[in-house]
Amino acid sequence: MITADQIQQRMIKEVFDQPVLDNNIRGYWCEYMIAEALGPECRAVGGAWHPWDLQIGDERDTFPKRIRIQVKNSARLQTWNIKTGKLSACQWDLKFRKRPDYFRNDNPDVSCEKSGFMCDLYILCLHDEGDISRANQLDPAQWKFFLLPVIGPKKAITDSEFRWASEKLENTGKVATLQRRPGTLEEGIRGRRPIAPIAVSELTVQAIYGSLGLDKP
Repeated sequence: MITADQIQQRMIKEVFDQPVLDNNIRGYWCEYMIAEALGPECRAVGGAWHPWDLQIGDERDTFPKRIRIQVKNSARLQTWNIKTGKLSACQWDLKFRKRPDYFRNDNPDVSCEKSGFMCDLYILCLHDEGDISRANQLDPAQWKFFLLPVIGPKKAITDSEFRWASEKLENTGKVATLQRRPGTLEEGIRGRRPIAPIAVSELTVQAIYGSLGLDKP
């Protein structure tokens, strides 16, 4: 008779114990990597259905007492291009969308806008090692992190981008997507302020508050 522990150990070995992770698995890995770096003040709430992935503070509060975080990741090496040697371009899609109806109905006490980016801050995770002999996407030290505020005095999405996304969603009913790339984030093009990546050792709750222009309470 097999046990749950046997299944769990096999799954961990075959799914997670690889230097290059499957796209879907890599997303979960990044969420929990960040949650672990930020410590017990940060909770993983995503579960593949929640409008945001991580949260600092009580869900019944609003910003700045509650900070909602969306985690996005991008990597140069994918499972499908290891053998071809062709590297993937790194970018992130930031989606402006409607609040899921089921979320509001099932969580009436949780504050959530009717439409928007559904977070206060994006953490954009970058694994840019393209050499398979050195790449290890399980290693937190190989990742870089861009902290991109959606609201607050240091917000990194321009007013014109907000207007464009809001109008597209309202006029077409379709999700509006903004793209970000590592190089343009660091350059700060088109009126955006430059954002430098940080290492996992610098990824703290204090850094989260600082990126939003807040003092940690």
